[in-house]
Amino acid sequence: MRSTLFALANLGATLQTYNEESGVIVATVSRWMGLQKKEVVARVRMFEGTCQLELDAPDFDKARELLQLIATYVRDGGRVQANATMQWVDLQRQQANKAKRQELTGKAKQFLIGSSSTTLPAVVEEQTSAIVEVGDPAQPVGPSLDEPIAIPDNPGVLVKNRQNMLLELKVDPQVFSDRSGFVEMCNVCYAPTLRGSAFCPNCGRPLTLEAVQPELREKAGKSANSSLTYGLIGLALNVIPLLVLVLPALLSPSEISLLDRIRETLTPLTIALAVLVGILPAVLFGFSAIRQGQRASWYLNLPTVLEHSGRGKAGFGSALGWLSIYLGVGWVLLIVITLL
Repeated sequence: MRSTLFALANLGATLQTYNEESGVIVATVSRWMGLQKKEVVARVRMFEGTCQLELDAPDFDKARELLQLIATYVRDGGRVQANATMQWVDLQRQQANKAKRQELTGKAKQFLIGSSSTTLPAVVEEQTSAIVEVGDPAQPVGPSLDEPIAIPDNPGVLVKNRQNMLLELKVDPQVFSDRSGFVEMCNVCYAPTLRGSAFCPNCGRPLTLEAVQPELREKAGKSANSSLTYGLIGLALNVIPLLVLVLPALLSPSEISLLDRIRETLTPLTIALAVLVGILPAVLFGFSAIRQGQRASWYLNLPTVLEHSGRGKAGFGSALGWLSIYLGVGWVLLIVITLL
């Protein structure tokens, strides 16, 4: 609850409702350059040893920014104090700009009064509205721009309520301590979890390299086995053109050259059979073997994979794939040369 409240205050939200008993926070944030105002509703549900945060924000980017900031405050409580100090620094800057504007306004009034002989209407000093309601026992008192602002030793978080009063909320150092040594933040859902956990307890994403090692090893082994299988199938399919084109020429008794004997036995049926059943599938299986071998090599080259048992299969499968492709190209050249 406090982390959500401090995150909304850091984003410049105006607090509407805050109830720790019901776990409900309602605040108003600027959506577009301070012109559009949208409500942010946060609800914290307590469970045994944990809690659940439900956040309703005006857009996805605002919700993501809030979740990241809340998780950062839970993990590293010192960030709350740092952001609170920056709020006080911004107040000092606003006060300095206000003093400069008042000085320029005073010089302009003196110049106009001194250069004009006519009687000017009386200028009423602008009364600045108080930022805080002094003496209100129901609300903590915050700084005012009408008085010099000095950053205290332990500055609190500044938040506006629905009366546009600036309130200072003190930060308890015992609650917001540095937990980064044993708590880390998930980069997907921004849920705090114990450091060293294999998976995020909220979204289930892996957090450590050891968590994904079994899956990567399994994928590397499957890719290496597939590369070798595809390479052997492609090499076996290259036997079909040998049986269809060359074997009949070798078995026919004749004194002419082998190329002429292949030309005599070559027919449109044998060409179609050799190309569609043997050459084309062999080339396709060769490309598949190369692709699976590259995938296996990619998995095996990752630093998370400690075992490289499938590297030999992947290399041999890729070599068989290239051999199948080259043999297919050679059979096509043989058919073309024979037909010429």
